Amino acid sequence: MTFIPQQLKESLQKGLAIPFIGAGVSMSVKDKEGNALFPSWKSLLELAAIRLEEADNKPDEANIVKGYVKTNRLLDAANEAKQALAANWFDFLKQQFDHSEKDVAQDSLKLARAIWQLGSKLIITSNYDHVLRWACPHVHDLEQWDIEAPVEQRELLRNGVNKPTVWHLHGRIDNAADIILTPDGYSKLYAEGTIEHKYQAALKTLQSQLSSRSFIFIGFSLADEDFVQQIQSLADIFQGAAGPHYVLLPEEQRGHFKKMADCIEPIYFANFGAPQLALLNELAALVPQPETISRPDKVGEYSPAKPVFSVPFASKGEQMIGRQAALEQVHCQLHSCIRTAIGQTAAFQGLGGLGKTQLAVEYAYAYQKDYANGVIWINADQDLNVQLIQLAEKNWVSPVADQAFKLTTAIKRLREVPDCLIIFDNLENLETIKEILPAANGASHILVTSRFEQAGFVAIPLDTLSPEQGLQLLLQEAGRQPQNADENQAAASIVQQLGGLPLALELAGAFLQRRTTVSWQQYLELLHKNLPAAFLGSHASWTKHEADIYSTLKIHESLFNEEPLLKPLLNTLTWSGSTAMSGSLLCALLAESEPTNLIGALSLGCALRILQQADDSNAYAVHRLVREVRRAELPLTESPEWVVSCAERLGDWFTSHRRDFSDLALFEANFDHLTAWQQNAQTLGLPLPAARLLWLQAYPAWHWGRYREAQQLLEQAQTLYAQSATADIALKAHLLNDLGLMKHALGDSKKAGELSKEALSLRLDLFGKEHQDTADSLNDVALYSNALGKAAQALELSEQALQIRRTLFGEQHPDTARSLNNIALYYDALGKPAQALELGEQALRIRRTLFGEEHPDTARSLNNVAGYYDTLGQPAQALELGEQALQILRMLFGDMHPDTVLSNFNLITYLVANKQRPEALKRLETQLRLLRKDHPYYEDLQRLRAQLLSKTIRPGFRQPAKNPGKNKPKKRR
Repeated sequence: MTFIPQQLKESLQKGLAIPFIGAGVSMSVKDKEGNALFPSWKSLLELAAIRLEEADNKPDEANIVKGYVKTNRLLDAANEAKQALAANWFDFLKQQFDHSEKDVAQDSLKLARAIWQLGSKLIITSNYDHVLRWACPHVHDLEQWDIEAPVEQRELLRNGVNKPTVWHLHGRIDNAADIILTPDGYSKLYAEGTIEHKYQAALKTLQSQLSSRSFIFIGFSLADEDFVQQIQSLADIFQGAAGPHYVLLPEEQRGHFKKMADCIEPIYFANFGAPQLALLNELAALVPQPETISRPDKVGEYSPAKPVFSVPFASKGEQMIGRQAALEQVHCQLHSCIRTAIGQTAAFQGLGGLGKTQLAVEYAYAYQKDYANGVIWINADQDLNVQLIQLAEKNWVSPVADQAFKLTTAIKRLREVPDCLIIFDNLENLETIKEILPAANGASHILVTSRFEQAGFVAIPLDTLSPEQGLQLLLQEAGRQPQNADENQAAASIVQQLGGLPLALELAGAFLQRRTTVSWQQYLELLHKNLPAAFLGSHASWTKHEADIYSTLKIHESLFNEEPLLKPLLNTLTWSGSTAMSGSLLCALLAESEPTNLIGALSLGCALRILQQADDSNAYAVHRLVREVRRAELPLTESPEWVVSCAERLGDWFTSHRRDFSDLALFEANFDHLTAWQQNAQTLGLPLPAARLLWLQAYPAWHWGRYREAQQLLEQAQTLYAQSATADIALKAHLLNDLGLMKHALGDSKKAGELSKEALSLRLDLFGKEHQDTADSLNDVALYSNALGKAAQALELSEQALQIRRTLFGEQHPDTARSLNNIALYYDALGKPAQALELGEQALRIRRTLFGEEHPDTARSLNNVAGYYDTLGQPAQALELGEQALQILRMLFGDMHPDTVLSNFNLITYLVANKQRPEALKRLETQLRLLRKDHPYYEDLQRLRAQLLSKTIRPGFRQPAKNPGKNKPKKRR
């Protein structure tokens, strides 16, 4: 027999003893193979270190955790593990603590069951698991509190508890985001002067119980530093508490116990296992037996006909923003004559965080008068039998009735009683509720919320909130208004960053409401840098429905079984840029030849609001927050081969669209994805794919005449290429050739020629003569030769390029027209303007056929043909064609693009030739005012101005070289 203090005996006899349970109780629970089901705190942190080292490839962080564990600094170890695991922290905790009762060896629950015999309906625990629930003899009556349960705790202070209750003082695994395990969490609950408002009610309740009850600490071992720290934290608030309080400890720790407060006394048992259980049974024997439960006086209080309103959450009422149309739509659907095979149904479906649960709550409150027999709420992702029995006990069957009878009555009530609204929240699989659905021909309505499409339910689509609605919700939840223009801009950017997702906006608002010193700009910065931290501790949604936003936004694998292409599609968009991706690029990245192959996956993704379709375009983006969550689930470091494959396919797509101005809008619309995958490749140390994608980024700058910017990008790409251990000769030639184009455009035709000749040599060795890239190099070497005064050599090389292009492409092709255009230029340089005019007009006809009038190549041909007419002494025709070219280029590029300025330069000389010198001078002065001094044609225009003012210019003045198509010319004197 163990010595039991008299005061403890009296406390037990009077029902004034409250068990406080530690990890030792859970550690006694075994699985059916006899293995411990739960780790000790120390073991938990050792497992976290293993996870960091083996699964997350973070050996340095793992070693820090191991070091803290080795020196018994377990709170520090927990803090480091949490930071290192980041978004995976809550998943890790669930893997360790969120077990199913079916895996438990029932005999190992003896210790936990004995605790329920100690006479207290309230048990307090620092554990996160379900052990006390599994052991509860009246589990269907059981209530479980999180750290903070203000209403219930207020009732406890007034009247005690009437049902078996487990208070998880440090949180529970069902709500992993609120678990207290790390130093910051302990300080929030216990530390003097730093207690968060959230935990004040919990602390007040705990202090009250300490002063009026005796606590029995069970499952705490002084051998582990973490347990000592927990009790030490509580000891600070024991001062002055009546007590006494008791700690049950094994005999071997008698010499280690240090009294942390006068009111804490140890009671020793021989050892863990049978001796500890014997002590608890001895204590339980002191507890008076409960009176037999009396039957209710009025059996009529319980009847299946009794109407109910069973909705677990409060209505937001007028605080509900942007959802009135959806409520009206579901009301219309449920009250219309359109039935499915299941009955009168509707479904709020879509991405987690859209507010589906809250909308179901609002519908229940708004239209409850339409349902004479009430509203019944079922959490479809939780134990249905438990919920049905609870419903029956509260409304339809006496609590003392047989459990099976309660369950049968509840199912019969749902299936047969008409004029009800039955809500199934968070439905994943229709099969789970099939047996309790109302009869299809009945008069009840069925409303579900789900992340998935559900057969037989008419979907009510939910959009994310508009920017205006999102801002309204954010400001409402934050409880404060921006005070200046900068704060207004930051608030609007927060809404944009959160993608109009109601749950995210509620959590952001709650964060800002509780942290009044955090400015709008600071919170926006936090969102950009550390998304999880921006929501940490701000769980304030009305439904508390999966308050951890990372859990809310995860995509269930079963969804991918329905549309297999949805998973690779989401993965691709997750690591692409944030802008919408065009359908053709999506097809290329997924190696799908037909866009129709993606219709199913795209439509499902959009229906569930996982994907967002750009307005009036076949372009798609993944929701911003889903993107962040999936990035945590799909680290690039685990898929380097996939990154290489995506970069290659993406590069092929951009390569095919890089040259034609008609493709520039499409190229630029997807540019964000080009830079994203280049960064992905660099992050993984893949210089060759990164160099290729950086090379392609130079093309928009080249099209728009920003030659220095394009040159910088090409030089950076060359630097990356040089870092690769393997060669890509085709890419090397591209880089050399295009860098030559930029050098020429910026006035260094000699260097351009050297680079282009090197590219030509590489291409001849790699491809031979009959290849598009070889023809391009011949064309470019010819261009630079002409610029250096070697027109005959240029003509010879350009005719070789023309022959290759005609063989490869025929007559009606952009490259053929480009060769004809350039050969005309060289004939003109050789003093043969008639031949130049003939070939120039031939090129113009092809370009008009291929591109129409509003295209740069058409304008460049017009500009060049105008020059040939001018040389032939036909200034009127030159002026007419020159005006056409200028108008096209101004419309496409504006006034400062080099091609526009060149065209304007030529037009000024045609005005002089047509005896319109004042107009020519006026145009020239206007053009000069627009240009910077470093513009390629600024000096030429200044010289032309001096000639106009001195009246030395004459008809036939040799203007800068006519543009040879895609290539940017060197100025000709």
